[in-house]
Amino acid sequence: MGRIGAHVSCTGGLPRAVERALEIGAECLQVFVGAPQNWASPKIPDDEIGAFRAAMDAASLHPLFVHAPYLINLASLRPEVRGASRRALVEQLGWADRIGALGVVVHVGSGGDDAMEKAASGLREVLSRHPGAAWLILENDAGSGHRIGRTFAELGALIGETGGDERVRVCLDTAHSLAAGYELRTPEGLESTIDEIEREVGLSRLALIHANDSKVDLGRNVDRHDNIGRGKIGLEAFARILTNPRFANLPCVLEVPGYDGEGPDAINVEALRCLASGEIPVLPAETSPPPRRAGAKRSTAPRPSSPPGTASSD
Repeated sequence: MGRIGAHVSCTGGLPRAVERALEIGAECLQVFVGAPQNWASPKIPDDEIGAFRAAMDAASLHPLFVHAPYLINLASLRPEVRGASRRALVEQLGWADRIGALGVVVHVGSGGDDAMEKAASGLREVLSRHPGAAWLILENDAGSGHRIGRTFAELGALIGETGGDERVRVCLDTAHSLAAGYELRTPEGLESTIDEIEREVGLSRLALIHANDSKVDLGRNVDRHDNIGRGKIGLEAFARILTNPRFANLPCVLEVPGYDGEGPDAINVEALRCLASGEIPVLPAETSPPPRRAGAKRSTAPRPSSPPGTASSD
């Protein structure tokens, strides 16, 4: 397994994300560029970007990923939502290039019977309008409703529709995989899942793993993350995932609730690090997290099909 990191908040400016990553022992990180639940264009001054990139280099934090806003839905039944999604995704890719990120992780979205066609058209347009090197990273989905990306065959089909553009990559989310019906908890199930990724997508297109335990069991199609070892996947399965030679050198990014309810923390980072080195971590006693601070951003909030304040994609 490659470097271990987490999604961290940029509240207070991009350089604060570096501080937060170092506080929890992260070696790589993922951030939002702008607010995740509105269409507003990010406004980040050049001096802040320069300070952030310098801090990243000084701390040897890499790689960096951007997570796209939750509103993006390339397959929406509403033309205005599809248009806004394409514009936002092109913008996010541009920001990824500016801040030195490898790419932008995005959920494709959901729609009607022709959702795949709409999504493919959207991806082609985004790539044609993005002149930079940042990757467009398609994340597998838990599969609720009509969401795209529940199977790696769907993601592979979308990659094919882009003409196999080398900038299109894939993110494997462990919680989403279990919820979508991939049995990651047995050696046979894990190997079968990796075989499918290799066959449908190509392991060379895997950009990162979102290492998240799952509050829901196999095939429930619900996106609910849990702390490592506290959910339905469990420590034994994560140990196999993190030490699987076919995942060698892939970065792992946590999007878990954390033990204080504020997102990925040092306990979860250390748990992954132990498991990757063949050790079993000692987890703290299970407690109920305190109420979240007003205005605090939790990186692992459920991703609804219709985010608050937006029209349904259906």
